[in-house]
Amino acid sequence: MGSYLALGRVFAVSMLACLTVPASPALADYPDRNIDLIVPYGPGGGFDLYGRAVARTMELHLPKGVKVVTRNLPGAGSTKGIATMFRAAPDGYTIGIVDLPGGIAPQIAGEKLPYDFDNVTWLGVVNVGVYSLVIGKNTPFRSLDLFQKTSDRIPYFATTGSNDLAMARIVADALQFKAKFLTGYTGAPEAQLAIIRSEADAGMGIDVTIAKHLETGDLKQLIWFQRKGARGTPAGVPTVDDIGHPQLANLGLYRMFAAPPGLPDAVQRKLVDVLQAALNDPELAKWSKTSNFPLDPGTPEEAKRLYMEQKAFLTGYRHLLKPEQ
Repeated sequence: MGSYLALGRVFAVSMLACLTVPASPALADYPDRNIDLIVPYGPGGGFDLYGRAVARTMELHLPKGVKVVTRNLPGAGSTKGIATMFRAAPDGYTIGIVDLPGGIAPQIAGEKLPYDFDNVTWLGVVNVGVYSLVIGKNTPFRSLDLFQKTSDRIPYFATTGSNDLAMARIVADALQFKAKFLTGYTGAPEAQLAIIRSEADAGMGIDVTIAKHLETGDLKQLIWFQRKGARGTPAGVPTVDDIGHPQLANLGLYRMFAAPPGLPDAVQRKLVDVLQAALNDPELAKWSKTSNFPLDPGTPEEAKRLYMEQKAFLTGYRHLLKPEQ
């Protein structure tokens, strides 16, 4: 009996020693080299500009000499860049700014993707881009009621054939009006000019990209697809609450930061702390004000919630997410 107790004491001491072993030097020293930030689009666009601004600000909260190096990896929508981030070693030296709904819409539509947002490590939110239904000066469709009523012709929507096409289809379906979707435009600026030139009656516009056209009066917001009182809610424009479709607030364009699955807890905590400090840093707020790129700083929990809510919403419109019908 005494020998068993002695063995038990030896085992207990051994286990206690294991429990009190300090973190490995690799984790204790993290980060001790540069961190790659993958942007799944080319230089100069919204994701690139937000990513670079946050990267610069993160460096203010990292050890001296550690940089956040922005890498543009466009291709296959945003799939190539997101997949590269997802498959990277879970060591905290690769993160990404990801695109919703673009990053999940193909999967919901039935396409097999080389990543799974259910398993990423969410780090935070930098911006929620809000869609508006916008119209031009000369369209006869001056109100939602006129879109919904039978008329001599149906309205033409200018779209780029990607996310905004899917969003326009969902809006038409949810608000019960017919529309003809023109998909030959290469980007949002070209689609908006088509509305201004009266090639199309309407379109879906993100708040940042339509701001200058609203100021000149060349475009008008017919519906603001966000809840009443949200950041930037324009005066006199109906929100999703006003039109009785609060679920359409899920149409937003989310810019969020993520890392590969399986990050050690200590690394994840450090990354989250650094990113959250950057998102709430006065230097980033100053950049936001001078660039007119709004900020919506959010926690990892908020990022996950936005993803889950949008995924559930889009799943209900799976049949409208395919590029061609």
